[in-house]
Amino acid sequence: MQIKVFKERDAKAAMDKVRLELGPDAVILHTKKYTTGGIFGYGGKQVVEVTAAIEDRPAAPILPQVKISNKKISQTAENTTKMSPVLENVQTVLPKQVLQNYASRPKQEEFSAVQMPVYNMDTTQVTEGQGAAVNSTDDNLNEHKQQEKIAQLQQELLQMKSMLDKALHRKSADNGDEDISLKDALIEQEVNEEIINDILADTAEAFISKDSAQAQSMLLKYLNSHMGNAGIEMAKGKSKIVALIGATGVGKTTTLAKIASRFVLEQGLQAVLITADTYRISAVDQLKTYSDIIGLPLEIVYSPAELKEKIIKHKDKQLILIDTAGRSQHNDYQLMELHDLLAVDDSIEKHLVLSATTKYKDVIDIIRKFSLCAPDKVIFTKTDETASVGMILNLLVKYPIILSYFTNGQSVPDDIFPAQAENLAELLLR
Repeated sequence: MQIKVFKERDAKAAMDKVRLELGPDAVILHTKKYTTGGIFGYGGKQVVEVTAAIEDRPAAPILPQVKISNKKISQTAENTTKMSPVLENVQTVLPKQVLQNYASRPKQEEFSAVQMPVYNMDTTQVTEGQGAAVNSTDDNLNEHKQQEKIAQLQQELLQMKSMLDKALHRKSADNGDEDISLKDALIEQEVNEEIINDILADTAEAFISKDSAQAQSMLLKYLNSHMGNAGIEMAKGKSKIVALIGATGVGKTTTLAKIASRFVLEQGLQAVLITADTYRISAVDQLKTYSDIIGLPLEIVYSPAELKEKIIKHKDKQLILIDTAGRSQHNDYQLMELHDLLAVDDSIEKHLVLSATTKYKDVIDIIRKFSLCAPDKVIFTKTDETASVGMILNLLVKYPIILSYFTNGQSVPDDIFPAQAENLAELLLR
């Protein structure tokens, strides 16, 4: 792990330096502010010191090179010539960058070496001196190992075929050769059949393109009839208190930081962060880093009494955001503990955070168990990590839930947007 200390005039400049030198995967370990220079505390300059780290990536293992006989080389060259029409078709569907990288490789007059192991089902010829491991494998290769390697190669070929099929399908769609219907798009997103029929109930047309204005209009009409007010509605003249609750690993802390950044940096509201997630040191440190960058006070509470005390202390703030520890829906004691924590103030608006990558059956179980805490709204995170978001629409119809936000990445404060009908429609038709 590489650890570096960055000293700059403000937090933004320090974070820019971290991103520049360590990249976007860097982890903030510590931040602090202090004054340097001056006389007796006067005339000094403020310095922000950020300690960041990046994991060293292990080098890729070196695979033994295997040479094949001249007979196999000539067969490979002949097969490559026969595959030329296929390769020309592949060039039309592969990304340009891949083709450019391939074209930039040094050309060879003949097939002299193979960069990856090639297995012959009849015999494997290995050049002398390639290493004891290769010779040993060749000398002692039994039928069982041969079958395993053959099976592995067959699996890799099937995966390559699947990737090419998908690429060809996307290319034909881009060229207008194939137009996907609204119905097929919703089926692909795993939307329930009954819901799809309801969306299409107002038309007798057999085919409606998912990219057409008509499809957008029909889907928006249906979504608007099932969706409430998205986001967080600020209360005039009094503090708005919002708590994020949910299972472990769904992204509550990062989502809280995104919400805080939006309201503070974009709207200029006065806010405070309160964390009750004292089970994970990393959670407190993570929120401390965000609070320092945004410029917000951070309070840490260990009991319902302390939470009530901090809420009263910060009643002058327009927005009070509370982070809670992740709770398992299968642990009744933890859920009751969470219920008691949030019961200290009836005005707390509770947002249940769910991951879009969670199985539909598990999401239903989580919603039912967390109903003990009476959540007011639902946030769906990680919409960028799943190929289908139809589950969200299925839940909207099945349960009386109100969506507040969608998140689609780790970037703070960018990767968050209100759960409005237009945004959900875009996710369903992407």
